[in-house]
Amino acid sequence: MPYFLQAADISTPFINTKSMVCVDKSDWYRYPKGRIKPSELLIEVKGKAEKIALIPDDFPLNTLVTGTCFKLTTKEKEDQYFLAAYLICRYGQLLKDRLKTNLLISYLAKDDLYGLPIPAISKPLKTAIKNIFEVCFDRQRQSTRLMEEAEDCLLRALGLENWQAPEPLSYIRSSRDAFAVGRFDAEYFHPAKIIAIATLDRLSDQTVSDLFNSIRELWQPTNDPADNLVRNYDLTDALSPFLDAAKEPVEPSIIESAKKKIRAGDLVVSRLRSYLKEIAIVQPGNNIPMIASTEFIVLRPKSTSSLPVEALMIYLRSPLPQLVFKWSQDGSNHPRFDEKELLRLPVPRVLIEQASDYVKAVRAMIAERERATQLLDAAKRAVEIAIEDSEAAALAYCIDGLKEIPPNSFD
Repeated sequence: MPYFLQAADISTPFINTKSMVCVDKSDWYRYPKGRIKPSELLIEVKGKAEKIALIPDDFPLNTLVTGTCFKLTTKEKEDQYFLAAYLICRYGQLLKDRLKTNLLISYLAKDDLYGLPIPAISKPLKTAIKNIFEVCFDRQRQSTRLMEEAEDCLLRALGLENWQAPEPLSYIRSSRDAFAVGRFDAEYFHPAKIIAIATLDRLSDQTVSDLFNSIRELWQPTNDPADNLVRNYDLTDALSPFLDAAKEPVEPSIIESAKKKIRAGDLVVSRLRSYLKEIAIVQPGNNIPMIASTEFIVLRPKSTSSLPVEALMIYLRSPLPQLVFKWSQDGSNHPRFDEKELLRLPVPRVLIEQASDYVKAVRAMIAERERATQLLDAAKRAVEIAIEDSEAAALAYCIDGLKEIPPNSFD
């Protein structure tokens, strides 16, 4: 089955392959222009048109990309990395903003994109930018690897590494069960969910609500002074397991709906489309207030809690809790689960006992992510220096930037 890549799966310049969905094989033949090839550059052309993605050589070949992203192939491999850095740097973004159509939903036309002026720089500087991106991608892979290893470690500790969800052809529940929970959809009573909860119950003494409070404090855009700034996080921001200061602050006047107030140390869990695993730890926001979509359930540790948010994040992303969320959803176009399904989820004893191991893994992930962010910023800044000053200054900046990035934990 071919995969389908949406703009929501892109976190510049990376692609979250775990969140890609499968489509029918007939679509592969129906939309040949949407097929992705290694070393292509994906450019978002709809809406904010801010996302840029580089297709690595080991990317799944049987992938179609959404029509809201334009595919671009460069003549030289170095050009791919330079162009990515240019389009996400301050000058490239300003030029893209000027080219957007002034419609209800802004759009960047392909011909206008092709006509975008590109500064002429030498191959040595392009190669230096390419080297920065390659190290940046390595850091991101290390972060992903740490997450996968932590999840595998948890399953082994729970003795559930070989656990398989049952797939019955039919099952029966009484009307008493349906009236007790106020749900009449068959999916809610799926045997896989019932068995998963029973399995976790045997391993647990407490639930999420015993250890964490659900924070429902709302923020209204009209209540904040117009000159204040806030960091506004959407659900797609939680495709990465951290919400941090990399999110650009905005003025309250451009936000049109109520949000939830969040703060560093919270854990946000999207109740919408649980399969995307939009679960993230809130990092410090450099003294700028932070708000998030009301589709997030915001968990804050109780003063008596013995479970760090880092360990809970690893747990909630693991197969059994995800299965519970999957079969607790209702709705079709926007399936979501109720907050109570999360709050009454059992918390395994071993998760609490070994919490320090997961805290260590998550902090290592944060370090790798911060290094990747530093490298991406260095690539963007190098292009800006070449435009503002000279190629020689930009090249020196690239070399110094790589020297200042500390080695990763696998060196």
